[in-house]
Amino acid sequence: MRARRIRRARLALGAGALAILGADIAVTIDAEGRIDLGDWAAQFTILSVALVALVLIIAAALRREPRGWVHVRAAGVTAIGVAAVLHATLLGGRPGASGDLVNAGLHLVVPALTLIEWMLVRSRDRVRWFTPLLGLVFPAVYLAATLVRGSIVDRYPYDFVDPTDPAGYRGLVQSLSTVLVAFLAVGAVVALIGLVRDRFATWRRER
Repeated sequence: MRARRIRRARLALGAGALAILGADIAVTIDAEGRIDLGDWAAQFTILSVALVALVLIIAAALRREPRGWVHVRAAGVTAIGVAAVLHATLLGGRPGASGDLVNAGLHLVVPALTLIEWMLVRSRDRVRWFTPLLGLVFPAVYLAATLVRGSIVDRYPYDFVDPTDPAGYRGLVQSLSTVLVAFLAVGAVVALIGLVRDRFATWRRER
């Protein structure tokens, strides 16, 4: 019974995240008359929300998690957490064309609910010391794809990933070092929360 409730909650959260992405597209088109889906999908927040939505929906569809799924979950929580932090700091928390409400959904509501799901629901496997390192795979792939796409279309979603900036690749490396620290720090916190969650669940079971 509890497993069924968890699957339903995950499905609802994943579907809700996708609905917010749809709202972002619809409201942007209504406000500006058009949207460049390539530029839209190149945003790290958009891809992070899509990632956690996919992870949640897949988890809801599975009767039993595959081995190693805990690392995928942690990577999603880390990505959406870093997206929220960087949006509030490096990008100043400014909303896009879709406005304050959708912005809050993308950068506050989805990250908060994803974190709560991580805190409350255990995985089949335990968090390991290397879990935060595996969380770097997603941003590494994103960076590589962004640089390749940017060199083709001559547009970059953020100034700190733009090698054509006057600071060049030197400035890019300096900016990315800050992002790397953010990913490792958030990943470590996510892993710690997972460890505490599992230890607490084990303690309750043994009482």
